[in-house]
Amino acid sequence: MDNSQKSQLVMARILEKSMEMGIQEWMLKFSDLELDDSYASFFYTCLEWLESEGLIRVHAYHRTMGGIANGWVQNVHLTSFGQAALNQEVSINGSPELVSQTVKNVSKEPANYSQFGDFLGGLLGGFTKSLGS
Repeated sequence: MDNSQKSQLVMARILEKSMEMGIQEWMLKFSDLELDDSYASFFYTCLEWLESEGLIRVHAYHRTMGGIANGWVQNVHLTSFGQAALNQEVSINGSPELVSQTVKNVSKEPANYSQFGDFLGGLLGGFTKSLGS
C-alpha cells in the first residue's frame, strides 16, 4: 500500500469513528483506528486535513512525547458540511451508494476502493461548488 492509499484509509477510519460517535464528549487515539504503526505518521496530518477541508471539527489536539501519533484528540465531530457530504449518493462501480457507506467500505476493504482519495477530493470540490451556486 502506498502513502496515498494509507492516507485514504486513515481518513476513512477517522470519518467512520466520527459517524459512529456522533456529537458527544469523546477522545480519539491512533490506537482506536486499529491500524499498525506504519500508519502512525498519517494520524494527525489526516485529522488536520479533514478539519481544514471542513468535514470535521476538532475541539483540541493533545499531542504527547514518545511517538509521532502519541496523544489524543478531543471531540472530533462531523460538521454540517461533513454530514451533508457523507449523505450524498454517488455511483461506485456502476451502482449507487451513499458516501457514508463508501467510507465504511474503504475502512474495511481499502484495496477495493483504490481511488477513494481522488473520489473524496472530487466530491468535496463538486459539493462545495454546488453549495456556492
